[in-house]
Amino acid sequence: MRKGQPKKFITPMNFRRKSYGTERRRNFAKEILYKETEFPKPLNYEDIDYAFEEFVKESVAKFNNEVYPVFTLYSNQRFSEYSQNWEHTDSEGNLLLNFITMNRDNNPKPGSNQGDLRNIPGDRFYTMSVKTVLDDNGTESYEIYSMKQPYSVDLQYRINFVTSTFEKINGFNNRINELFKSTQCYIRPNGHFIPMVVEEVNDETSYSVDERKFFVQSIGIKVMAYIINSTDFRIDKRPKRIIMMSEGDAKRPSPKVDIEEYTSENPLRNRAVDITISFEEYHDKVEFVIDTDVNIETFSETNIRSFRVFVNGTMYYTEKGFSLKNGDNVKIKINRFDMSDKSELVFKGYNPNEVYNSEIVPENVSDEPVKEERIIIE
Repeated sequence: MRKGQPKKFITPMNFRRKSYGTERRRNFAKEILYKETEFPKPLNYEDIDYAFEEFVKESVAKFNNEVYPVFTLYSNQRFSEYSQNWEHTDSEGNLLLNFITMNRDNNPKPGSNQGDLRNIPGDRFYTMSVKTVLDDNGTESYEIYSMKQPYSVDLQYRINFVTSTFEKINGFNNRINELFKSTQCYIRPNGHFIPMVVEEVNDETSYSVDERKFFVQSIGIKVMAYIINSTDFRIDKRPKRIIMMSEGDAKRPSPKVDIEEYTSENPLRNRAVDITISFEEYHDKVEFVIDTDVNIETFSETNIRSFRVFVNGTMYYTEKGFSLKNGDNVKIKINRFDMSDKSELVFKGYNPNEVYNSEIVPENVSDEPVKEERIIIE
């Protein structure tokens, strides 16, 4: 007889260490604000130019186990003028070939980063987040962080590879195709992911330096960027509670709680119960004691992003409904879309202890429902 328990077959779980698809794209957005301030960093032309130059030096200029020098040509500067100050020359002052030049058009156009979409009309600020802060006098206040919508812009860059051998041209072209094999390649100025695409590849081997033949391959790259100026941010500070010390003024009213019970229209019907909670501006919580039993089935919200319900100190999950008993202490905490506007939260349910059957005859005639009967006289 075999002793011991039989061995169980265990299927190991495949834990993912990397995110993919939509989850990965959301993580890119989170990385911009990771361990940073409430606002993203500004992004302007100088930041994009610097990031693109670093991309060319670190990624494009390294292939075939060699690192080629890179210099920048401005839009109004010719190659012959720049070559007079070029440090990579031989003992006789002749230019050493096998180098890379880069330049950008000085007339950026409205961008395609958002596809065919455009910015919302109006130079307005949009709320990003709201935080509760503690003032020096011990009171709490709201800090509202808002910023303007960035605008898209397309920057046209051109990379030229100058070499004396045709084999190096093949290596340069292979490096470009490798970087852009997924159609897009990215730079990250100030933490922002900016896509780039190759628009054209040209051959410009008709030039000569000191009557020497050389090859030139030109790559046109479009950087689909957006611009965030340092003036596009704003922080507003508003009091969480307004305390009026003037004599004769009443305190600011707290959130209003209305509990309404009425008879439903079902044949075998319970007494319906509606709990309506009206929040004034900048109020985000309410606490009350309910005086009836009620089973909550549905709820509706106005100017409320999310809310939490605590019954006798325990948090309830409200997605599938919940129940309240007479004498329960109910505390509700809300998170608004707009702190400066009123909010309303309505719970709909029924009292499970009161059921009315329409077939039961009441003792008093006056309690019977009134029915209309049409009499036709011929």
